[in-house]
Amino acid sequence: MKLKKLLAILAIAGAVSLFADGISNVDALVDQINKTTDAKEKSVLMKKLDVEIAVMDKKDVPKAKAIIETKLKK
Repeated sequence: MKLKKLLAILAIAGAVSLFADGISNVDALVDQINKTTDAKEKSVLMKKLDVEIAVMDKKDVPKAKAIIETKLKK
């Protein structure tokens, strides 16, 4: 029984940290996109950025979009 509780707590903590890292993941992806010169790699990173925004908590989306608008070089 204790093992089940511990696993449940770890699963919840992992999920919370996954969504909390959304903004920092967006920031890191934007930096990677800006640094790459390969068009294929840039396309893959843009898709990852789209996925990151899609799974992000709705309250964090405006912050992420603000980061993208200010930092992403087109």
